[in-house]
Amino acid sequence: MNMNAEQILEKLKESLGNALLTYEIKEYTMGVRRKRTLYEIWAEIDKSAFRKAVETIFNIDYPHLHFITGEDTGGDVIKMIYSFGIYHGHPGGEISITLKFDLPKSELVLPTITDLMIGAETNEREIREMLGVEFEGLKNKRHLFLPDDWPEGKYPWRRDEHGVDDMVKYMHKSVKEIRKKGEGNA
Repeated sequence: MNMNAEQILEKLKESLGNALLTYEIKEYTMGVRRKRTLYEIWAEIDKSAFRKAVETIFNIDYPHLHFITGEDTGGDVIKMIYSFGIYHGHPGGEISITLKFDLPKSELVLPTITDLMIGAETNEREIREMLGVEFEGLKNKRHLFLPDDWPEGKYPWRRDEHGVDDMVKYMHKSVKEIRKKGEGNA
């Protein structure tokens, strides 16, 4: 039998203890003729508990990965957000779990979750190239969106010294270099 949102939150509390900093359960009603209620758990955690939180979710049910993203708000941290859905495929029974935590720019390293879910690779590679977060254990570190000759240490989603202006500048430079070499009709 599936756990409800309150039971899942209790599991996270048991597993993470004081590393579960804040949390809330959001409830939404959808539908006109066939109303159904959806639940979301939003949890802010200490970054040291990240892997334990993900493993706790996997122990409840194999999740669906909604997304992994990060945001540079201009301070000393990257705000990381991981969103999973458990009981995926059970009509009206899926519960979303969103984990949020701050990752200091001085230590932009997280363990990969590709050993638990190979589908996370694309998301981790995107965050790596766009924000500079390293994922320990990530095997494939090739770029997804940026050119292969993109300068090391330049991250388009960062608001600090290496931002969108550099992305545009280097993107056009790469196109010009390709045209000079005659390697295509770019």
